[in-house]
Amino acid sequence: MSRWKTYISFTFIISSMAIGQEQVLAPLGSDLKDEYILSGDEKNLGTGFFPVTNKEANRTIPEQELSRSWFYRKLFQEHFLQKNNSKFFLAVDPLLNISGGSEQLQNSTNPELLFRNTRGAQAFGQLGEKFSFYTAFFENQARFVDFRTTYFESRGEQRHNGLEYVVSNATIPNGGRTKPFKTTGFDYASSMSYLRFQPLTNLNIHFGNDPSFIGWGHRSMLLSDNSFNFTHLKIDWEILPGLKYTIIRGKQLNLLRKRYTDLVEPPFERKGIGIHYLSYSPVKSLTIGLFESTVYLRDEAESSYAVSPYFYNPLIGVNSSVIGSENKKTRNFLGVNIGWRFHSNHMVYSQFISGDLGNSEYGLQFGYRGNHLFSIENLQFQVEYNQASDRLYSARNRRMSYTHFNLPLAHTLGNGFEEIIIRTGYEWKGITLNLNHVYYSSNEMMQFKSALFDSKNDFVQNTPETVNYTSVELGYVVNKATMLTVFTNAVYRQSSSELNGNVNHGLIFLGIKSNLFNNYMDF
Repeated sequence: MSRWKTYISFTFIISSMAIGQEQVLAPLGSDLKDEYILSGDEKNLGTGFFPVTNKEANRTIPEQELSRSWFYRKLFQEHFLQKNNSKFFLAVDPLLNISGGSEQLQNSTNPELLFRNTRGAQAFGQLGEKFSFYTAFFENQARFVDFRTTYFESRGEQRHNGLEYVVSNATIPNGGRTKPFKTTGFDYASSMSYLRFQPLTNLNIHFGNDPSFIGWGHRSMLLSDNSFNFTHLKIDWEILPGLKYTIIRGKQLNLLRKRYTDLVEPPFERKGIGIHYLSYSPVKSLTIGLFESTVYLRDEAESSYAVSPYFYNPLIGVNSSVIGSENKKTRNFLGVNIGWRFHSNHMVYSQFISGDLGNSEYGLQFGYRGNHLFSIENLQFQVEYNQASDRLYSARNRRMSYTHFNLPLAHTLGNGFEEIIIRTGYEWKGITLNLNHVYYSSNEMMQFKSALFDSKNDFVQNTPETVNYTSVELGYVVNKATMLTVFTNAVYRQSSSELNGNVNHGLIFLGIKSNLFNNYMDF
């Protein structure tokens, strides 16, 4: 018996000395982000630039209960493959997002099966205290309700047929380009990865194609994970305590095929993006962030351009000061991101962005987050207001619009809208309940959101629409390490427009998912 005690004690000592995943970036899934934005007793708000490390998010690896069987630990507690010692940490997991359901209010006599079948895998780890990595891939087949399908198809790739561009296939937010699947479905694949190196305690160098998000809201008016991952280099530098600077340089695509090439499959037109974000926290509970983003023209239908020298400028504000809002090859946006955690369980936040303030092109966000409301542990509440002017993210040259893969880089709705979001979440012993309501009034229906992708000098015939979108999801988190969750979800959507009149949708789904990433379908 004493020998077993010695073995258990020795194992505990080794485990306590083992390196963790502190420098690995925490997932951006809304449920997880809700949890660590207001986690802990410290009023440490951070910079407002996500993702953050597991250490910054107070997220720890699950403890290994050696008294449990291997099957129990892998299913309910740990990563599928989890190895760590004093020099490295490695985890490998299968990932799922499998669900099925139907539309109950439209064509209810013979409802078509709506489904999503996502299979994937992730691997991530940390070597020593300075190097971390992540990689994942996903294979998907899906059939969506008609209002989502119509929007995704309107954002498909465009080919020139000699007279005009013709749209084909579809593009899924955070999912990428598609090909047909069984007539009315979509088949698509995606991947993400990064390498992260910390040569100094106040400097991080990051290279990959993983998502980013600026702000503490459900939406972001500055930069969101709504679109699709793009390859980028990111440098985070803590200049002084409380003063941090982030630089991003990346490559993006307009899903416009070039007209004349020697390739069998013509490539898409490229553009570059540069992001500067300077945040200052005079106290830990208050953060003020200054934002600048520049889109650089690289390709048009029949020509290409060298990289603008301003692409290499590392200083915030220089591009906008010298160039203004837009010239022939660049498009600039300026913004502010503010958060104040006035209590350990309460915070307010706000954003402002402008593409051309002189012409009243602006976007606004105001929001509140609360946790442990009414002294009920793990009861969360969020209310948020968003607004964007008609041509905010557009450009005179449509190839420089604030988009990637024909999808908005910031807010899901793009231009010309007012929106109110109310979110409530509760968790008890792994059982989760989430109630979300979204109301918006838009100057165009989602499938006609062409103003974001056409020249802002073009005339657009508006088709206004108002939408009430309510969802209720009940789930059980099977494994906290991978956020493997069994869930049932109900959605009621009411839309009103002159074109379609009043249309009601009722959706019911049942499924299982690795709840680590966002899929913005609440529109």
